[in-house]
Amino acid sequence: MKKAMIFDMDGTLWDSVDSIVVSWNAALQQMGETDVTVTRPQIMSLMGNTMDVFARTLFPHYTPEKGAQWIDILGQIENEFLSRYGAVLLGDVKGVFARLREMGYGVYIVSNCQAGYIEGFLEYYHLEDLVDDIECYGNTLRGKADNLKLLIERNHLDEYLYLGDTQGDFNACREAGVPFLFAAYGFGRVDDDSVPRIQKLDDLPEYLQERA
Repeated sequence: MKKAMIFDMDGTLWDSVDSIVVSWNAALQQMGETDVTVTRPQIMSLMGNTMDVFARTLFPHYTPEKGAQWIDILGQIENEFLSRYGAVLLGDVKGVFARLREMGYGVYIVSNCQAGYIEGFLEYYHLEDLVDDIECYGNTLRGKADNLKLLIERNHLDEYLYLGDTQGDFNACREAGVPFLFAAYGFGRVDDDSVPRIQKLDDLPEYLQERA
């Protein structure tokens, strides 16, 4: 039986919001887009959404096509920034991944981020050898539920659990038929108090042992 732990990125594995704010504002100024400035609360409110939602929210004065172009440019700049400077990890990510693999779990990541974002995270923290596969909105232009199904089918997974931190994550898992574990330490919340949860990332291996 092929077991897997599938992770969300933002609010689950790391907090990259301040890095996004710094890199995006610098890029917007350099490119002459002085009417738009992003803040941490604004980016926090958008975290978990697909990049087309970012475009519509931040660039409502542009056509959808031009807004998407701006988000693509900012995403590339953000990827470069994160691959050089990293962000704030929300626990012992490398230790947890290594422990999961010792326990017989494959490690996977599915996010609504742009292409290259997960790769920058893996590169900066030297996690490539611990993660079996990834999928994201930027690669497929599809939402999280579809990308979860794609990754599960592609890797022939038999038993799996998704760790995420928002209602959107929970909804996507329900749509995809994927069991959900709430990262209660993350950015968001879920409306269903009966949803299983962990209070910190480092508790995950023990939770899985008790669940087995």
